[in-house]
Amino acid sequence: MMKEFSTDNKKIARNTMILYIRMLLLMVVSLYTSRIVLDALGIIDYGLYNVVGGIVIALGFLSGTLNTASSRFITVALSTRKLEVMQKTFSNILFVNVLLSFVILIGGETIGLWFLCNKIQIPLDRFNAAFWVYQMSILTVMVNIISSAYNACIIAHEKMEAFAYISLIDALGKLMIAYSLIHVMNSDRLVMYGGLILFMQLVNRFVYSIYCSRNFPETKVGFLWDKAYLTKMFKFITWASYGSFVSIGFTQGLNILLNIFFGPAVNTARAISVQVQNAIVLFTTNFQAAINPQLIKNVAIGDNLSAQKLLLASSKFSFFLLCLLGIPLIIIAPTVLNLWLKEVPEYTVVFVRLMLVISIWSSIANPLRIVNQAEGNIKKFQIYEGTVLLFIVPVSFCVLKLEKLPELVFVVHLFVELLASYIRIKIVLPKIGMRVCDYCKCVYLPLTIVFVLSVLFGSFLSLFLGDSFFSIVLLISLLSLFLIFLVYEIGLNQNERKKIVEFIKTKIDR
Repeated sequence: MMKEFSTDNKKIARNTMILYIRMLLLMVVSLYTSRIVLDALGIIDYGLYNVVGGIVIALGFLSGTLNTASSRFITVALSTRKLEVMQKTFSNILFVNVLLSFVILIGGETIGLWFLCNKIQIPLDRFNAAFWVYQMSILTVMVNIISSAYNACIIAHEKMEAFAYISLIDALGKLMIAYSLIHVMNSDRLVMYGGLILFMQLVNRFVYSIYCSRNFPETKVGFLWDKAYLTKMFKFITWASYGSFVSIGFTQGLNILLNIFFGPAVNTARAISVQVQNAIVLFTTNFQAAINPQLIKNVAIGDNLSAQKLLLASSKFSFFLLCLLGIPLIIIAPTVLNLWLKEVPEYTVVFVRLMLVISIWSSIANPLRIVNQAEGNIKKFQIYEGTVLLFIVPVSFCVLKLEKLPELVFVVHLFVELLASYIRIKIVLPKIGMRVCDYCKCVYLPLTIVFVLSVLFGSFLSLFLGDSFFSIVLLISLLSLFLIFLVYEIGLNQNERKKIVEFIKTKIDR
């Protein structure tokens, strides 16, 4: 048992390293691509692309649900080590994905199209371009949904090298698209950008399917219908889709609120802050992607002790990793944005700072969701968490009616997220036999102390250091060292500190 657990830990460490190399490359390429695209499209067209694409994403809220369901069911099927179970699982998931992608097509060409034509602020001379971008965005989401089954299969098998290579090809392809926009003179750049993004999604779809068919025998199968299994899946998807609907709803709802109250220029500021958020969140996404398959398997087979250890590790280290990158960026956001962008839209700095704070505190939510999904009975969790998060948009609307400050919607989001975090631990922890007070003592207490002291120290440094390159490097270095010290002394327990010291000694002895 101990040998198997040690092997699993080595696999997690190796996969984490692979995903972090992938993440660093993707982050650099993604941020540089955003800079080029913003420069090529301009502030108005860039904002239009994000708000128009946001409508499709809102309609495609099932995409996130299907990714969750695919990953959960495939990983659980793998734990049985039975090919027939794995084939049945993959086939049913693929069937459901194809079916629901056409449901999104119907919704997009009815409700979504009406909303685009009647509710979104679009300059008259750009409406035709926005219409075609909308159509291509629908097709992009459909292809992405169908691909999710193959993506989940690669993650469940923990083949992170393949996942990293394919993601890198995708990122480099988008960089080439961005460069091509600069040289377009006689065509509409916004429409061309939407079409090329669709093309890249189709390329990804075929690469994923070819790799899976060559490496995983369960994917070499047609549509095998199993009524009982489909019923089980649809029950899971029904409740999971409520959570995804809420997540997409408040995310795109805030985007639409900002468009209605302030216009597309503020949407551009939010889009840039989301780009920064996505790049930073890749740190925890990659770490959690390496742990999630093991966490799901431990919960599925009833190994509560191992599940508790992985839950605590995933929660704490996800938070600390985001702090290590996010807090310095919060402090030096104006300097970074001025270096990154040729023109920094109004409100971008405050949006980036607030989004990073939200991201840091939201990082501990996903491990709890994974435990809940692995256990299978997700109804109560989805209803309670989703209902609380659903209040973000109406409360933000009321706040904007009282005070027209766009940053207030992010403040509302943060407070509601903190409330939702309490609900998550109350529902999830009993499923693996863990007490709420033990979790709070191990996670929330040290995390809060580390976060508050780090922000105060970083703010103190910024008062005395200037904006020169040397000052920025010195600030990041001092703040990072202080953060690492806090994590080691406050964030880690005695056993975790001991393991880290032993690991370092082992590497030095080699």
